Amino acid sequence: MKITILGTGCIWTKRACASYLIDDDIIIDPGSGTLKQLFKSSNTLLHHEKIEKLKLILITHYHIDHYFDIVHLMWKIASENNPHLSATIICPPGGRERIEMLCKLGMSNSTFKKLNFDKYIKIVDASQMGKFEFANFEITSTKMDHGDIDCYGYMIKEKNGKVISFTGDSTICEGMKYLIDNSDIAFVDMAGTDYSNKHYNIIDGINLMKEYRGKCCIIPCHLTSQAIDYCQGRINPPKDLMVLNTNDPLPYDYRLKNEKGEERQENFKFAVKKLGRIKGNIVDLVLTQTKNRTENYKMPTYCFDVVQAGTDSIIGELMYSVVPNNIDGHADNVSINLKKDYDLKSIKYECCTLLKKVAKRHKARCLYLTCAPDDLDTRKVFESLGAYLKEIKTIVNYDENNNRQNTEKSIWIWEF
Repeated sequence: MKITILGTGCIWTKRACASYLIDDDIIIDPGSGTLKQLFKSSNTLLHHEKIEKLKLILITHYHIDHYFDIVHLMWKIASENNPHLSATIICPPGGRERIEMLCKLGMSNSTFKKLNFDKYIKIVDASQMGKFEFANFEITSTKMDHGDIDCYGYMIKEKNGKVISFTGDSTICEGMKYLIDNSDIAFVDMAGTDYSNKHYNIIDGINLMKEYRGKCCIIPCHLTSQAIDYCQGRINPPKDLMVLNTNDPLPYDYRLKNEKGEERQENFKFAVKKLGRIKGNIVDLVLTQTKNRTENYKMPTYCFDVVQAGTDSIIGELMYSVVPNNIDGHADNVSINLKKDYDLKSIKYECCTLLKKVAKRHKARCLYLTCAPDDLDTRKVFESLGAYLKEIKTIVNYDENNNRQNTEKSIWIWEF
């Protein structure tokens, strides 16, 4: 079985929307821009010949980035101008009404009148389908959890062959566990880096990939910019237009490799001598410790004492974690904690400017700064640096009693 990953991202990234082509005749989630990816996927077929090969369309749910290109497919497949074409669509309840309405809104009246759904299109309700036979495949739908919208994952079993599954958009749920437990390969939504009641996340997803290694090849998909950045130094995420073959021993390997094919263990040399003490006018930064940010993420973290300039009098602490340059990638990488009498705008400003020297040694082009939304003094510091507010973000934590705690942070980007 050949699987072409048409898209690995979501609508808010440079990557194409998550979509897949199986053996040139099954397409899963024809979202916005999917047809363009389909045409890029091979130079051996003309555009129309590619579409003519499609016989089965699977839709996980009715969000625009997962099914809006269905209009273009219907124009080709369901038209009286192409009497030799036909297709089956498996989708959540209400598919016929939604698809016909989209076509009516997106086409001229004369083009829409040429469509004949009754003759050329078979609609199968994913909630009622049971096991569906198609060519050499057996397809099963499974209810997923994507918040308040119906979402179905699909398991595709090749007769006498491998089993692959697609979760669509979903947080962790029984349906997702069922698909992974019963598949050789599973494409799993790992949209962001935060807890969500609509999506799974890349942080937990990487642990899941390691847990199932050797049992199920889990492939992260529907990646946001934050999730893609989080992959750096941890795993190799899949790429748009990647082609996998289920007959290969390991169709997709998420591990980072060096030139010899060995798993890469990065060992960064910390600039301890050069950055031992960074001198300023009001304060100095004295390096006390360097460490890897996490066990799996080898980029360094620097820990500094903030001292009064030219003295050893400690007035606070500062921590800086090196992260990739994409401004969408991280909530923050700077933490400044000053003693009460020294929690001043002038000191915070100088701490940031001194830290810029460390960031530049790692060829970073920006710092990610945070503060509470109502911390007006710190906001003024960031504004005076030339930073700009990106978003107000809700951070989810759990206390010692496992009670959920929500806090808000304003995320600022200081580019240089």
